[in-house]
Amino acid sequence: MSTTLDHVTIVAEDFEASRAVYDALLGCLGLVPTVDFSDPEGDSDDTGTVAAVGYGSSAGRLVLWLVAGPAPTSGAHLALAVTEPALVRQVHAVARDAGIPVVQAPRDWESAQLDYYGTQFTDPAGNLIEVLLRQPGSARPAMP
Repeated sequence: MSTTLDHVTIVAEDFEASRAVYDALLGCLGLVPTVDFSDPEGDSDDTGTVAAVGYGSSAGRLVLWLVAGPAPTSGAHLALAVTEPALVRQVHAVARDAGIPVVQAPRDWESAQLDYYGTQFTDPAGNLIEVLLRQPGSARPAMP
């Protein structure tokens, strides 16, 4: 049996602020909004926001959904692997220039269990977004 992660959903209380973060960071990695739903009613009696955006590759595979909701996802850690160190640096520069909180500037993580080059940010709800490059010859972290 083979199992693959299909997608991740992040619920955002402040949808527009969160979308700005994900648009900027994911856009650098070639993950763009391929599905975009917004509240078509515009009704003053409508107290909630109906909004969702699905991010995917140009091939159309959706890997992340950002949806509006009153109970935001918090404490999540989304790690995105890239193939070149320049992409790690590029995402960091975009985040810094956009005012996205940077938790960790690009650096090597050389612990025996990590062995990668990466950078980390937070979205408006405090979820951690990490962009990393596994170093050649490194193994994936062992399960605890």
